[in-house]
Amino acid sequence: MDKERVETSPHNFWKLTCDVDTYRKSPQHARHDTPWNAFSPEEVLVCTLWKDQILDIEDDAEGGRLRRFVRLGGKMREWKGPAVAHGREADENLRRAAADKLRVVGYEADPDPASLKRGERKVARFYMDRAHELQRVFGFSGADLVTRLRLEERFQERRGDTIDPGYLFELVSPKGAFPGRQSPPGALANPPEDDEVGLFDQAPTAGLSNAEYARLAVPILIEHVRVQRDGVLQPLTYKDLAERLNRRNKHGEAWAKGLGQVLGMATEMIDSIATPELEDIPYLTTIVVSGQGKNKGLPGIGISGRWRDYEALNRQEKEAKVFAEYLRILSFGSRWSTVLELLGLSPADATKADTSSAGGWGGGESDEHKALKQFIKANPHLVGAEPGWFSEEEYALKSGDEIDVFFRSGHQWIGVEVKSCISDKLERDYERGLYQAIKYAAVLEAQAQVDHPGAPPIVKVFLALERTLPSHLRATAEKLGVSVLENISPSA
Repeated sequence: MDKERVETSPHNFWKLTCDVDTYRKSPQHARHDTPWNAFSPEEVLVCTLWKDQILDIEDDAEGGRLRRFVRLGGKMREWKGPAVAHGREADENLRRAAADKLRVVGYEADPDPASLKRGERKVARFYMDRAHELQRVFGFSGADLVTRLRLEERFQERRGDTIDPGYLFELVSPKGAFPGRQSPPGALANPPEDDEVGLFDQAPTAGLSNAEYARLAVPILIEHVRVQRDGVLQPLTYKDLAERLNRRNKHGEAWAKGLGQVLGMATEMIDSIATPELEDIPYLTTIVVSGQGKNKGLPGIGISGRWRDYEALNRQEKEAKVFAEYLRILSFGSRWSTVLELLGLSPADATKADTSSAGGWGGGESDEHKALKQFIKANPHLVGAEPGWFSEEEYALKSGDEIDVFFRSGHQWIGVEVKSCISDKLERDYERGLYQAIKYAAVLEAQAQVDHPGAPPIVKVFLALERTLPSHLRATAEKLGVSVLENISPSA
C-alpha cells in the first residue's frame, strides 16, 4: 500500500496548489500571509478543511451512508491575531466563488495544537490524498437535510461560540482534477535550484554565511551593470548569480536555494548608506530574476517588501515597472562605485581593471550598435532617403533626445532608431524601440511645424533591427503605425 502523502509546509502547499507565495515579503511574514483558502490559476477555490471541524454523519435515510459536512467562512469569537484577517479574507473568497459560480474544493488538514491554545489556527500538516469536492448546502433547498441530520445543532457543538456560522458544504465526489493533486509526492521537497520556491529557505551549503554572501554579491551585481551596453540591461538568473558567487551544494552544482535571503541582506546594506549625495539609490537586486516558472524573467520572492503594490500588477505592468527600474539602475552610472566605497567593498576584478572607462553602465555603445548605425547612414535608400541628403548619427532633437540616424532634404525629414542584436538579450528593449520611434516622430513633427510653418517637411521615423521583431510585438507595431525594418545586416 502506498504511503499517504503529507505536506507539512503551508508555504509549499499554497505554492503547489494556488501558486500563492507566502514568502513574498519574507519568511517571517508567512504567519500573516498564509491564507485559509485561495484561488488557483484556474479559478478553483482551494480551502483548508480543518479535520476537527469536519462533521461525519451516518444517514439512516440512505441506508447508513456516511456523509461529511463542513462549515466554512463566517466568524468565530475565539479568533485572535492573524486569524481575524484570515477569516475575513476566507469569507470574501467564498462569497466571490458563490457569486461567480466557481468550483470549490478542499484538502484536509490537522491544526497545530499549540496554536489552538493561543486562539489561532496554524496548519500542522495537509493531507494531499484527502482532497474533496465541496457542494454548497443552501438554506431553502437543503432545509430538510439540515433538519433531518440536525446539522445546525451538531455544528454548534463542534464550533463553539460563533458570531456568523458561514456556509455549509458537503464533501462529495470529484468533478474534475484538483489543483496540486497530480504532482508526484515530494514535488516541492527538492525544487529546481533556480525556482522561487526555495529561495528563502536556508541553503544546506557549508562555508559562508548569508551576510558574507551578500557582501560578495553587491560588487558582482554592480560589475554586471557596468559592463552593459546600448542602454540594455540583461538580468541575471538566480542560478547565474550562484555560479558567480561560487555558491555550490555538496555535489559541486551552482546552488540558488536561499539566495532570496542573501539578496534581501544586500538590499538592506545598500539602503543603509543612503546619503543626500546618494539619495534614492535604485533597487539593484531586481536585476536577479527567476529562470523558470510563472515569474520567469521577473524578480522573485521578497520584492513586495519594498514595492508594496507589485503583486497587484498584471504581468505586463510588472515587466514595465522592472524595465523602468533597470533604466534607473543604468542611469545611476559611476555612482555605483561610490556605493561600493561607502560599504567598504572592493570592486569586482573587471571593475578594478577599467574604472576610468567612459563606456559601460549601459551607456557604452556596442560594436554591433555602432556598425548598424553606420550601415544605415551609408545606405540611405533603405529608408527612402537619397545619397545627396544631409545625414548625421546621434542627431540632437530639441527635446534633449538623440536619434540614432537622421536624413534631411528640403521637403522630407527621416529619422531611424536602430536596435542591434544586443536587444535580443532583453526583448523589452524592442518594445521600448517602438515607443521611442513614436516619441521621436512627434518631436520631429513639432520641430518641422515651428521651423517651417509655411511648408513643414514630411516626417518619417523608422525602427531598424539587426534581427527580427518578436512576434508578440507585431500587433503593437501595426497599431502604433511604426514602420519596422528587419534583418538589416551590416556584414551582408
